[in-house]
Amino acid sequence: DEVWTKYRKSHNQGVFDVYSTEISKARKSAILTGLPDAYGRGRIIGDYRRVALYGVDALRKFKQQEYKELDSRDFSEDVLRLREELSEQGRALEELKVMGAKYGFDLGRPAQNAREAVQWTYLAYLAAVKEQNGAAMSLGRVSSFLDIYIQRDLDAGLIDEARAQEFIDDLVVKLR
Repeated sequence: DEVWTKYRKSHNQGVFDVYSTEISKARKSAILTGLPDAYGRGRIIGDYRRVALYGVDALRKFKQQEYKELDSRDFSEDVLRLREELSEQGRALEELKVMGAKYGFDLGRPAQNAREAVQWTYLAYLAAVKEQNGAAMSLGRVSSFLDIYIQRDLDAGLIDEARAQEFIDDLVVKLR
């Protein structure tokens, strides 16, 4: 409790900290009741699909490139903060890769089939939940994304509908 309240900031507190005076007034008068879309209840929704789509190695390279691009910018407070955040994201991606290896998965590469797409997406979500210590997290809308992998494997005859359903059932059980 001390660490969470003294050294960390909740998602909601972060949102309220950046509200302008006008937005705060709109919230108090109930004109504005929350954040857009699924964020309305203060949930954190990451894009966990990217691990399956790109793999951790590519995501780390993207972060490293973003970091390098900051070299040419003025050393302002915003740039310093962004550099720090990008460094932390790079370390977190490496930790995710290590976690995946403990389960026998190579998250460094993109998912190659439906089973891996489901697993990679879930592990990315699990890592985020662990990092946020069980904060109000949501997996978001991943069904269409996973459907693409599943349909591709169905069309190739690699799985049947029963196996595809098992992947999703297993995911739902893990999320519960």
